[in-house]
Amino acid sequence: MKQERFFLDPSDDRVMLDGYLPDLSRADMPAILVIAGGGYACVCDDREGEPIALAFLALGYAAFVLHYRVGKPTDVYPAQLLDASRAILFLRQNAARFSIDPSQVYAVGFSAGGHLCGSLACAFDDVTDLLGIEKGENRPTAVALAYPVVTLNELPPALSFSRLLNRQDNRYTPEEIETLSLDLRVNAESAPMFLWHTAEDEVVAPQGTLLLAAACVRHHVPCAMELYPFGPHGASLGSEITAEGNTGYLQEQIQGWPMRADRFFRSLRERATGNRRH
Repeated sequence: MKQERFFLDPSDDRVMLDGYLPDLSRADMPAILVIAGGGYACVCDDREGEPIALAFLALGYAAFVLHYRVGKPTDVYPAQLLDASRAILFLRQNAARFSIDPSQVYAVGFSAGGHLCGSLACAFDDVTDLLGIEKGENRPTAVALAYPVVTLNELPPALSFSRLLNRQDNRYTPEEIETLSLDLRVNAESAPMFLWHTAEDEVVAPQGTLLLAAACVRHHVPCAMELYPFGPHGASLGSEITAEGNTGYLQEQIQGWPMRADRFFRSLRERATGNRRH
């Protein structure tokens, strides 16, 4: 394995990728962008960054962990979507360098990072003009969202949204609700989604993920969802490597979800190429 860091924004060295690259002699690998959570206040790459990258590396992906802008009053939407979009563009523009297939660039996100990843999937066009790109160039092939922040229609809304807008209260305009609620942004052009949540999550309600899955079905966007009965918010891989001594994070039912997400991604590739399994 080769590990390397890449800076994406010359004006802000916080925006960068940590790349985890397998044997580059293999051509046309899929790539995955890993977007850790942190409530739009920090980037929890210790539990939702490198361990996730290594899990997908073992499945044959070139993996890249995104560090995006948070923590400053100026880090408001769509700054983070710009950062994630630049990462997708960077991977596609350097496909030959990394031996990856530019048509197979996926993304996975957690909690607030799941909201950012979901924004890539269904609100990618919000930054098309800002980036000066063609529509869809920054859209991932498909995404996996783990216990994502989804909607402003929850009461009370997740604290992540107030940080995303540098807001001191939980009052939002109809335009902000429409812009930031992923369940309201899904349309026929949205990227396919693999979703999972736990029913016991008391930090980010699983109902948002249910709304997002329903929106995908309504707009005929390929979607798979897994709702596990037990486990707190932030379970990550559900294993010793991400539990860090917290037994609540040890959830055998959750373990293996990267393999199931990979299976979903592969099913999309098989359908696209006409190589369907029965």
